[in-house]
Amino acid sequence: MKLRQAQTSATYILPDPGELDTRVTIRMRVDQPAADFGTTPEYPVKYPVWAKVRQTSATTLQETAQTDNAITHYITVRWRRGITSDYEVVMGATVLRVRRSRDLNNKRRFLLLECTELGELTENAGGGSNGDTLFSR
Repeated sequence: MKLRQAQTSATYILPDPGELDTRVTIRMRVDQPAADFGTTPEYPVKYPVWAKVRQTSATTLQETAQTDNAITHYITVRWRRGITSDYEVVMGATVLRVRRSRDLNNKRRFLLLECTELGELTENAGGGSNGDTLFSR
């Protein structure tokens, strides 16, 4: 298919066989009230998947950081229903927050997750620490 200047919608190239080569865990984060008036994260939904992980370009990072919505990684997984910004992706010791999810070419075959890197995976320090809440991450 030849691309023309008047074409307004993007057609994404689906991953080739073998490109989903990184094992990640997708988990839903729910902050529950703690006894000391803080919050404690819980992960009621958690499952491992194969993914294609790519860092964004410097231009994309700069443009999204200007709107306080920095996108650091694109993660492509097989299509799943219901992945929203309530989810996180754990890749090794790194945690990424899902900002947006897109169905590639509206085919329900692959899902592109636009993510922000939150840092290293740490154990929760407790509710009052304010270092591991939804609002501080």
